[in-house]
Amino acid sequence: MNRPFSHTLARVLSEHTGIHHDPDRQYLLESRLSPLLKTFGVSSLEELGSLLERTPPGREPWLSVYDAISTGESYFFRDRQGLDLIFSTLLPESHVPLTILSAGCSSGEEVYTLAIFRNLRGFSVPLGLEGIDLSPGQIRKAKEGVYGPRALKLLDRTVIDRFFDHDGSVYRIKNFLRENTRFSQGNILSLAQDRPPLSVDGILCRNVVIYFGEEVRRKAINEFYCLLRKGGFLILGSGESLPDGGSPFVQESHDGTIVYRKI
Repeated sequence: MNRPFSHTLARVLSEHTGIHHDPDRQYLLESRLSPLLKTFGVSSLEELGSLLERTPPGREPWLSVYDAISTGESYFFRDRQGLDLIFSTLLPESHVPLTILSAGCSSGEEVYTLAIFRNLRGFSVPLGLEGIDLSPGQIRKAKEGVYGPRALKLLDRTVIDRFFDHDGSVYRIKNFLRENTRFSQGNILSLAQDRPPLSVDGILCRNVVIYFGEEVRRKAINEFYCLLRKGGFLILGSGESLPDGGSPFVQESHDGTIVYRKI
């Protein structure tokens, strides 16, 4: 029989990260967070929850908790169809720089995938690619741009040779591809507080909001809507959808890929 999970910890995690606690998967959080008890001088997950409750989100032990609960599972060219669509259909011709934000970017594979597509497509419009993630550890990895073979499993040899420097089983994104990319640690639930509104042309938030409860999902969607310029787009994961059919966005379908547009 499962032990009752810490109600305080479940609540503060939900409030600050949006992640909905599923009692059937409590063992995952327990296994990931229990090693932190000794580090921060507490004897139980309930005490850890109380400590978090008293601590500002941008400090320890929050930063270690963010790292511990991060899945960190990503790879290049993941769900490629939706990403191809960005350069073929979704981004406008523009004389001013455009910006795409990867919200929940993990260790940067999605942002660098977009950088690769931009080069393969010969996309000439100035384009800034940004990634944000709760986990400071994942952001450090993204900035380093160093990956193992598992992250490159969908790439053919010509793409690897063109866009990576490699030594044995270590692959590093080439410097020219890192231009106009930026990574920062942050919370997607406070994006509108942390950056100017109407500052982004596209947002990718794939396989993130599926872990949120309904109320938090609505909050995240409103944050995205505030950031997007008119005509901007939002793409979620293939198994995710917005409440109320996409409100306040207009839903579009492109060969099976759902895109939410701000009009």
